[in-house]
Amino acid sequence: MKRFLPYLKPYTLRCILAPLFKMLEATFELLVPLVIARLVDVGIEGGDRNSIVVSAILLFVLAAVGMAAAITAQYFSARVAMDFGKTVRGELFRHIENLSYSNIDRLGTSTLITRMTSDVNQMQTGVNMILRLLLRSPFIVFGATIMAFRVNAEVSRYFIYVLIALFIVVGLIVFVSIPLVRRVQERLDDVTLHTRENITGARVIRAFNRVDEESEEFHMSAKLLMKMQLFVGRVSSFLNPVTLIIINTGIACIVYNGGLMVNSGGMHKGEVIALYNYMSYILIELIKFVNFIITVSKMFASARRVANVMSVEPDLTYGDAEADPETAGRSVVFENISMTYKGSKAPAISDVSFRADRGEVIGIIGGTGSGKSTLVNLIPRFYEATEGSIKIDGKDIRDYSKKAIRGLVAVTPQHNVLFSGSVEDNLKMGREDISDKNLSEAVSLSQSEAFLEEKEGKLKYEVAAGGRNFSGGQRQRLCIARCFAKNSPIIILDDSSSALDFATEKNLRQAIGSMKSEKIFFIVSQRIGSIMNADRIIVMEKGHVAGIGTHDELMESCDVYREIYRSQVDEKEVAS
Repeated sequence: MKRFLPYLKPYTLRCILAPLFKMLEATFELLVPLVIARLVDVGIEGGDRNSIVVSAILLFVLAAVGMAAAITAQYFSARVAMDFGKTVRGELFRHIENLSYSNIDRLGTSTLITRMTSDVNQMQTGVNMILRLLLRSPFIVFGATIMAFRVNAEVSRYFIYVLIALFIVVGLIVFVSIPLVRRVQERLDDVTLHTRENITGARVIRAFNRVDEESEEFHMSAKLLMKMQLFVGRVSSFLNPVTLIIINTGIACIVYNGGLMVNSGGMHKGEVIALYNYMSYILIELIKFVNFIITVSKMFASARRVANVMSVEPDLTYGDAEADPETAGRSVVFENISMTYKGSKAPAISDVSFRADRGEVIGIIGGTGSGKSTLVNLIPRFYEATEGSIKIDGKDIRDYSKKAIRGLVAVTPQHNVLFSGSVEDNLKMGREDISDKNLSEAVSLSQSEAFLEEKEGKLKYEVAAGGRNFSGGQRQRLCIARCFAKNSPIIILDDSSSALDFATEKNLRQAIGSMKSEKIFFIVSQRIGSIMNADRIIVMEKGHVAGIGTHDELMESCDVYREIYRSQVDEKEVAS
């Protein structure tokens, strides 16, 4: 939790005021039994009406001032907790945004979602509880004991016995509960993972008739979480009955011995009532304090988990070189590039070398798992090559700043992602200052114009989360439009036309041909018709380059390419 203390520094004053007002509330609360004792002994027993009125007014004042102090404390603690949560969540989000794809693969998306939501919420709740109860509960417990001794030292010895017994019980329950709380959070990660997989893969699950099997797996994961939560609940549930037994035993001893002393004239009835009230205070505060400890233990567990993510250093480091706007994107050179994913023994691509110059369209084709996407993902540094170097305009891409490399390369990823908001908002993600004319041009080049004309508001049309209100082909074209709108000198289309019909894809290829003189295009596809007219084609097989050349050259020299061509021609998959 030390890592997150600086996040509380801007709220230092509120962090001081919240517990101070809670202490003020507790002080007034401790005075109430003394006023009640005076009301009983002097007012009621002594028949002093004036004392009754004064005591009643005093009780009202103590309650009103105490309530005002409590509300003020709650306000300060809630503000601190909310601001703290917002700051931590923002910092965590920024850190995750700077992680590489390999970092995210290693941590797991479901884990990161849990850290951003459940764990940060747990930390927020913990901060709120600390500010409200860390000082108040011990102050009430020890204050009530001291006030009890002030009332009557002889009977108040039972307070000491009760406190010792309660601390032993509370300590044991907390000692057992804290490790269990950590295990509950781990089980929660599993449930989150299963939930995410089932939601994102719903179509695949239905297509392969795996609904029952996946439901069973989810229920098993949820059942394990439930069992762990029930076990923690059972352990914690011992607290209330055991505490009540100890407190009620103490109260019985106080009432019995107090009664004997009242009969013998050693105590007043009001003093016995005051002792009873102080014992009740201890009961209430200890129950609160145990819940406080459990909540804080959850907070520390969550803080460790969030800190573990924030301590992950990004795999990628960037230089400070900027791209020259006039000459940017003249060439991309791969020199003996190999790349192995962490945790994998075999390289995804091995010893790849080629050069692409401005004005060229480079097609990349190969079977599933041949390394096509890995190859193009190295250019914008989504992943880092393990061997060799990639140069843009003669400069190693590792020397460029992050802003420069992102400006040089525009990517349409394999999985089409649209965000909630308007179509215009989505298209402007790569370049917010784009003019309406250039935006319309990007829409036209990507073959999105026809279906957007049918949408209400056109570019102002609202996109549902994930682009659910568009077909697969429409989502692909909008993602391509976003890529074109960025106007980067290097454009990567990673299997971006797989959902398009042949006529639309043909028009898209013609649009790319009209743009290519000022750019370098990398087009990844499994459909040979998408890349056969490229200036050069790279054929990938099992991570190696099986051939590089034009369509005609590869038909003569590359067996892998010929096989792909013939299989797709036979299946009529090549566009005419």
